[in-house]
Amino acid sequence: MPRSVDRPLERALLVRLALADGLPVPDLRLAADLWGDVELARPTERLRVLASRLRAAIDSPDSLTRASGGYALSAQLTDLVAARAAAERMHVAVRAGDHHAVRAAAGDALSQWRGQSLADLRSIPYAALEGEQLDSWRVDLQVERLDADLALGAAAEAGRELEALAAEHPLHERLWCLLALALYRTGRQADALSRLAKLRSRLSEELGVDPAPDTAAMELRLLRQDPTLLIAPPEPAVVHGAPTTLPAPVQLPSPLTSFVGRQGELNSLVRRIASPGLITLTGGPGSGKSRLTAEAARLVATTGRSVRFVELAPLHRESAVLEAITGDDAGGNDPLAAAAVSLDGAVLVLDNAEHVVEPVAEIVSGLLRRAPGLTVVVTSQRPLQLGVEDIVPMGPLDAIAAAQLFTERCAADAQGADPEQVAAICSAVDRLPLGIELAAGLTRTLTVPQLSDRLEQRMRLLVAGTRDAQARHASLVAALDWSHQLLGDAERAVLRRVAIFAGGFTLEAAEQVALDPRDVAPALTELADRSLLTVEAVNGRRFRLLETVRDYALAKLEDAGETEAARGAELDWAINRVQTIGQDNDDFATAESIAEVFSEWPNLLDTLDQAVGTDREVVGLRLALLLHTPWLVRGWYGEAARHFEALSGAEGATQPERVTALSNHAFVLTMLGQFEQAATLLTEAEQLAKELNDDTLTLTVLYYRGIVEIERGHLRDALSHLLAGQELAAARPSQERRLSAFTDALGTLYLYTGRPAEAVEQYDVCIAADRIYGDEHGLSRGLSNLAGALVALGRLPEALDAANESDHYARRLDDRQILPLNEVIRGSVALAKGSIEDAEKYLRSAVEYAVADNSGVTMAHIDLADVLILQGELEEASDLLDAVFAEAPANSTPWLAARAAATALAAAQDDLPRARALLAETTTAYTTSGFAWPRYTARLEELRKKLAE
Repeated sequence: MPRSVDRPLERALLVRLALADGLPVPDLRLAADLWGDVELARPTERLRVLASRLRAAIDSPDSLTRASGGYALSAQLTDLVAARAAAERMHVAVRAGDHHAVRAAAGDALSQWRGQSLADLRSIPYAALEGEQLDSWRVDLQVERLDADLALGAAAEAGRELEALAAEHPLHERLWCLLALALYRTGRQADALSRLAKLRSRLSEELGVDPAPDTAAMELRLLRQDPTLLIAPPEPAVVHGAPTTLPAPVQLPSPLTSFVGRQGELNSLVRRIASPGLITLTGGPGSGKSRLTAEAARLVATTGRSVRFVELAPLHRESAVLEAITGDDAGGNDPLAAAAVSLDGAVLVLDNAEHVVEPVAEIVSGLLRRAPGLTVVVTSQRPLQLGVEDIVPMGPLDAIAAAQLFTERCAADAQGADPEQVAAICSAVDRLPLGIELAAGLTRTLTVPQLSDRLEQRMRLLVAGTRDAQARHASLVAALDWSHQLLGDAERAVLRRVAIFAGGFTLEAAEQVALDPRDVAPALTELADRSLLTVEAVNGRRFRLLETVRDYALAKLEDAGETEAARGAELDWAINRVQTIGQDNDDFATAESIAEVFSEWPNLLDTLDQAVGTDREVVGLRLALLLHTPWLVRGWYGEAARHFEALSGAEGATQPERVTALSNHAFVLTMLGQFEQAATLLTEAEQLAKELNDDTLTLTVLYYRGIVEIERGHLRDALSHLLAGQELAAARPSQERRLSAFTDALGTLYLYTGRPAEAVEQYDVCIAADRIYGDEHGLSRGLSNLAGALVALGRLPEALDAANESDHYARRLDDRQILPLNEVIRGSVALAKGSIEDAEKYLRSAVEYAVADNSGVTMAHIDLADVLILQGELEEASDLLDAVFAEAPANSTPWLAARAAATALAAAQDDLPRARALLAETTTAYTTSGFAWPRYTARLEELRKKLAE
């Protein structure tokens, strides 16, 4: 029978003995637990008096007994017993993989807490420690429950609780990993990586340790977008007779609310998707096309069929549409054909195609001709107008479903409203889901009768008339018009101004584009209350407009004549944001700073694209110049090249800006293998830099010229540029970072020219400098380069250590140039040890990075081809080398390296005349250029001996 004891010290004794689970606690132990390690006069007598009082308080003398020089209690803490029993059930469920049972049992256990453990006893010595242990156990139970929530598909809901818990427990690794997983499953990979980077930093700063292996593994899986991180939804009841195969990994938009209504349409759509062809869901904005399609795609995925979901709303360029649809197959001469092969038999969902109908129609037509087993599902406000198109018009919800949706979305105190009034409200917005949700959101401000009256007055004309597509569109606009008119002037101004952001925004960003920054905070609160924007708990608060609301608000912005001013303000915000991040983090030296930049990437991208061809073009160029380092760290060379191509000629750019833009453009083109175009740009930059007599610009040109000449195979020319740059940088104390970059580049040149020991010396110098500066990108690159030189010297264990440390930084930065290079290092070490199978595994992994990023051929292709030759896989080796020679200019460094493998291939094919000719030509090319990279010259010498025999 539960007992209550009011006096603190007696209650402390009761709890202490109850925690002992019936075992006796010696007097001296009890005294120390209750009064601390102080000298007490007659502690045994004090305990006797206290025990006597406790017996009287619990009215059960037999429960508290004297035993073994101490006291024992036969009573139990009922809430603790219940929590332990529930926790045991939870652990059984965890082992059985029963997520529903885990969640239920963990919830039962957690329900026994009513606040901080032993909160009223924390001043008692033992209770402080016991309370902390119980609180720690409580967190563990919360983590298990949230893990189960994630497994059951509740990533959005779990994410909000995980965010709050992680803030309270900044070093709890499993908790932070679950938070990262929840963010990833709701489409926020950058935020997920940012959280793990923050955890890594805290562990290092506060405990001096690295993350646990499980945390590091999670970080790597997030970087590689491991499909097993995603889960398919629970098996639906609506699909009858569906196969019981495991669901295929698929990344679909994460639903934040329940799916209401359209059950018949859902069943019908799932059945239609079972057959190959084209299905287009048409209807006005807010008619529920996207949600219905996403739900159907989830159900199809549970049958084991592959699903690819492509969101077209953010895309404006036709080339971007092709890249988004073809995905990893976007490279090569015929990306459509490659995509058709990978998609045959799959389901391709193209969401929000109305603004890119023509290119989508052309791409879909081509895919369907080449992939007979493909099903394409398109959502659009208008059809694609293809002969094979199965058009599914999206009408309004039926009356029952509309009322159900309103009831689910309205304020809690409005859920018992008059059904007739609810029906009137739904009819006034044409029973379209978005209109209903907007109206339901207003019940936080208005009662249902008030809302019903205002709707009748405002939208009387919209209830009548035809229900064709144009009328449905008018109905949604009317719903938005009506919501808009309920706003004050300040809220309307903020709404149209923040619509300029394509990827959501923070309070500070909104204030920078607003007409009056003082209006922003209260206006955002009002807009959120009316469901016109959503609020996310990410490093504070982040706001997003629904796409349809954003389109509407952008139209209002245009009507107000404020579009150009708002875009200018957004561009100023973007420049200030990137500048601040760079200045606060020593020119983007840390992984956190890079993640912070790319968390705003949708806005930055839109700002850059919108600046082209306008008076803002020169400001757009300045933003591109600021983004150069983040682009390099992430290996986004193609993206960088596109923006420099579009903006470098901006009118109004200063001469230093022009030199820097030309140099940066040349460098990214070099990384893309376009060496001659890069050299041309650098020649122009060099001429302009001479006129300015600016050391910084001169160093920029010299550095990039050295890199270009290395890649072109002009190794002797590269040496003169790099030595000149190193000398100039060494003479300028302000250029220490540039000196490190020149030193690293010289190390690479020495390696390529057969001087690996000197290369190691150079790399050691720049690595030491980068450690001082805390330059994670420099360490990622420098350690990888050092590993390559150590392989050339046969120092294989040291090479692996350097590659592994490089990986540590590369993963934090999501540096997709360095990560595959480290796989090449491991492949080279495995080959040197005679493990050809391991070498192939590592090199294939490196090639997969290039395929995934559409970055063209790399040195990994060459090395993999050589390993395949050793294994007798000559056809695949030949294909790889053909790809290299198709992209690499003659006499460039990749071309020179590939010639050794080409000679080996000819010898393996028993084409000895060709092998001998290639050997002679390659020897001459190496001698002429100065190319002597040990791993390729050694291969050539091996072939020379073999052919001589």
